Amino acid sequence: MKYIKLYIIATFLWFTASCSSQDHGMKDESGDASAQENHVEEQANLDVADRSNDAEVPAESNDTHALERMVMYNVHLRISVKQIDSAIDEISLLTNKQNGYIVHSSVRNNGRNQRGNMQVRIPNDQLERFIEELKAISEKILENEKQGKDVTEEYVDLTSRLKAKRAVEMRLLEFMAQAEKTEDLLQISRDLERVQGEIESMEGRKNYLENRTDYAEVTIILEDISVQVPGIAEEDLQTRERMKQAFIQSINGIAKFFSVLAVLVVGYSPFIMLFLLIGGGGWMIYRRTNRKANRPE
Repeated sequence: MKYIKLYIIATFLWFTASCSSQDHGMKDESGDASAQENHVEEQANLDVADRSNDAEVPAESNDTHALERMVMYNVHLRISVKQIDSAIDEISLLTNKQNGYIVHSSVRNNGRNQRGNMQVRIPNDQLERFIEELKAISEKILENEKQGKDVTEEYVDLTSRLKAKRAVEMRLLEFMAQAEKTEDLLQISRDLERVQGEIESMEGRKNYLENRTDYAEVTIILEDISVQVPGIAEEDLQTRERMKQAFIQSINGIAKFFSVLAVLVVGYSPFIMLFLLIGGGGWMIYRRTNRKANRPE
């Protein structure tokens, strides 16, 4: 009897272990199926990472130290000059001489004086020479501020990410060439379009950093210190226009007077005729009475 109980217990334990192993096997199979349905770009990223993990990481870690420091310079200058227009022309020639270019230039009248504004880009290696020659053009340097921003780490990081994205792009192109199902082609096309968009954005940012670190941005405010003596100008006095206006106003006044007189005469003519008749009759009666009184008796 004791052996029978042991046999039943052993059989029950074996059955339980078998069921548990089958459940684990089904879970593993479902996990494998879901892993195969992962995003295509993730597979491409893993492939790229596997192929470049050991070879490229040490080199990239030293890029920041090996690369020359990339600094964006911004210079703000406020100068005083006697002639704004001639000073702008001289600064334009100086900019071209230093292999720079003009971004913006404007002149504005501020009361009696003018105020100019220029924004130019000058190569970094020519910046100090440009500022020194600018002092000769101006009467006085009122403000001179220079700021720099180090973007070396951003540039190195951007270069590394751009390299990885290009590798992903190549891997996606390989997937597209090997794909046989329409669904796979559509999915790969969407991933490829998105990756290429990110590559264009990174390239644009990289080109901007390269340009801004090669050329310093210089903002120049020009203030006119010359004394402006206003002259007597015909367009300021407007003598002809004022004479013409006065003559026309007088003509209009005379015309208005006769117009009112005509309206009064025609409009009130019945009253005027009645007044004349009464007045004329009264005057005639007065004359007759006066004559009779003056006759000698």
